[in-house]
Amino acid sequence: MPRVFPLAALLVAALASTPASASITVAPQKPSVTADAMHQAYATRWDEAIQQSRSGNTLGALIAMERLMEDPMLDDFDAEHRGRAAQVAGWTAMVQKKPDQARRYLQRAQEALPDDAQILLTLMSLELSENKPVPATRLLVQALKHADAPLPLEHQAINYLQYRLRDQPLQRMELLQALFDNGWKSGGLEPTGLWLALATLQADNGRDDDIPATLARITAPAEIIRLRSDKRFDRYVDRNDARFDPVQAAQKHLDELRVSGLLDRKLDARMAEFSSTLLMLDRNEEVLALTDGMAAAAAEGESPSAAEAEWVAWLLNSRLTALRRLGRTDDALAAAQQAARIGALGPDGIEHQLNVSFVFTSLGRMQEAAQTASDIQGLAGYGKAAQALVQFAAARERGDAKAMGAAREVILAQRNDARLFHREMLLDEGNLEGAAAVLIEQLRSPDDRGETLASLQDMRTYPSLPGDVKIDAAWRALKQRADVQAEVARVGRIEHYELVSSSTSR
Repeated sequence: MPRVFPLAALLVAALASTPASASITVAPQKPSVTADAMHQAYATRWDEAIQQSRSGNTLGALIAMERLMEDPMLDDFDAEHRGRAAQVAGWTAMVQKKPDQARRYLQRAQEALPDDAQILLTLMSLELSENKPVPATRLLVQALKHADAPLPLEHQAINYLQYRLRDQPLQRMELLQALFDNGWKSGGLEPTGLWLALATLQADNGRDDDIPATLARITAPAEIIRLRSDKRFDRYVDRNDARFDPVQAAQKHLDELRVSGLLDRKLDARMAEFSSTLLMLDRNEEVLALTDGMAAAAAEGESPSAAEAEWVAWLLNSRLTALRRLGRTDDALAAAQQAARIGALGPDGIEHQLNVSFVFTSLGRMQEAAQTASDIQGLAGYGKAAQALVQFAAARERGDAKAMGAAREVILAQRNDARLFHREMLLDEGNLEGAAAVLIEQLRSPDDRGETLASLQDMRTYPSLPGDVKIDAAWRALKQRADVQAEVARVGRIEHYELVSSSTSR
């Protein structure tokens, strides 16, 4: 399911991209014997304040930095060190939730170092802290254009901005193009999903000449399938070219990820992608071998470092899928619960908690699913719809019309942002007419079409779990409806692939 982004988690990610690191311990521009000693003492005070900020004592650091920023001695230093000092002061004020003061310091930083990428990123974080995605995006685009190397941006911040700009396609396209041109990678991995979104925006907005260069960096099998299924890309996709063969692309992608991982042995998005690709190729035992050590450590109550927790959680999520396919459903549930515990240490904790609820639902344990979902706090609109879907199924099982109605209201209130859960609710209650209307609406949406077409492809599947038997059968009936087939034929196509569906039983 798509990621869920609470603002608090986003800000942690954004701030992590702009660390408070600076030093002005260099000789000032106006040296003298007396001045040197005074300036050295002043620079030392800056270093002490910066160290305070980096160690977490931002309140004490800001008190010291306020005095240092007001001292005219700062003007004696060169532009580089004036700018860095003002930047870290602005960052510290932002962490202390003093946006006006932060903005004032960061403006001084920009005066010293116009168009500096790191200062622009700190300003972006400030705009995000005030929930202003449009100016944050403008600053990020500027930073990307002025950077002389790929910027260390957290993918949660990028995904959040994409979500907030969903009704502003030109701004989204400008941001994605700037990321593309900067050579940015997400957790060490080429973000082919974002490049597909960029190519889609280019196709929809008359930027046809830019599409080939964008497609050249799309090599992952899931995105290859989406390119093949969507008629917007027919003129660019040679269906006889091995490059656009999803099975060959999956094997090549796996080999490239293996080599890349062996070279630096870093646990990041590449390892999680490696496990997902193994699943697509139906190599479930290899996923278990890859994750046995992690699962054993998690079972003993151990936790990875904060930097690795995000990826360990997603590897455990792949493990639960492999276990489910091998019929080890109790172990699959345990893996989902391990992923939720480890995931809580990273930025995707809410999604892993929701996944536990969905595993309970698939197992037919609807009331446990609803209880697990009800315990989740801090959900945004999409997450609220996911939670309500679980509660709807549980209420339906026990015949609680009032609870069903309440859950339905939540889903309907979020249906513009969560058409998927609206459609699933309709399928759950056997309303194929309503589900078909939503599915056709998804196919007609430029933004939803690619993902919807991908979900309709004829992939290898496994038998449904008890809680999914009825809704999976309804899904198959939905795919066969004449109105759905006609809309698919208008905008895309359905093909058969010897790869396993990410949903496993559909």
